[in-house]
Amino acid sequence: MSPKLKAAGLTLLAALLWGCAPVGTRYLVGDSHAALPPLPFIALRYLIASLFFIPVLWGELRRWPRSELVLGAFCGLVGVMGYNLPNVIGSRTVSAGMAGLLNGVEPLLIVLLLALQQRKLPARWTLLAGAVGMCGIGLLALSAGPAVGDARGIALLLLGALCWAAYCVIAAPLLQRRGALAMTAITVIAGTLPLLAAGLPGMPGMMLQMSRVQWEILAGLSVGTSVIAIVAWNAGSAGLGAEQSAWFLYLLPVVSAAGGTIVLGEPLTLTEFSGGGLIMLSVFLSQRK
Repeated sequence: MSPKLKAAGLTLLAALLWGCAPVGTRYLVGDSHAALPPLPFIALRYLIASLFFIPVLWGELRRWPRSELVLGAFCGLVGVMGYNLPNVIGSRTVSAGMAGLLNGVEPLLIVLLLALQQRKLPARWTLLAGAVGMCGIGLLALSAGPAVGDARGIALLLLGALCWAAYCVIAAPLLQRRGALAMTAITVIAGTLPLLAAGLPGMPGMMLQMSRVQWEILAGLSVGTSVIAIVAWNAGSAGLGAEQSAWFLYLLPVVSAAGGTIVLGEPLTLTEFSGGGLIMLSVFLSQRK
């Protein structure tokens, strides 16, 4: 198997797992489902994930120069805490399907941030994509109601998407130099520490009230999306680059919307389909040469 094909397969695996994440998160923290407190939930999820990376981190601390350790920790704050904290709070009032549609804007954000990093104006297709994407987000906001989302939840999910796009751009050089496993260990643990500080007080009470099914879903999210998916994404992104790996984020809205409808019984309105379609069109336009 060629390195490019292997990288594409790993990136595809990450995108499919992350597409399922809004469904599990919505089930556990959604107001109309299990309604677990969001801060203890996300803290426990990443505490479990961090346990897999502590042995890796122990070895890497002696190999990385201080400047790269600081940059890696900053990437963890942006990519792990910056994405997950607003995402889990927004998921209380935003359906899994709409969350997936909003996450579909991430590839466009990556392209725009890369253009800013390279200090050049975006191409005309990118500018057009930005206008189309904003129209799509506007339609999603107009369709928001008690069953599918509110303005605050939508804003939080968009903030999380921006943080993840920033992580993809900032982390790219370190991924090339240090590898996916080492980079993931440092970013996950660095991002978990502030989550623990915020969610630890309410964690014992939440753990006592959780059912067996809720523990199983939490374990799947912790291992599947916070360990396997992040390692797979970092490995694939190191091989493909931030812009090319962004193509695979197309799948997030599809998987999330299907899972929200099939598993949680969440409706998708015509307005939401239209808004999501415009976001997908904006991502396609942003990738044109």
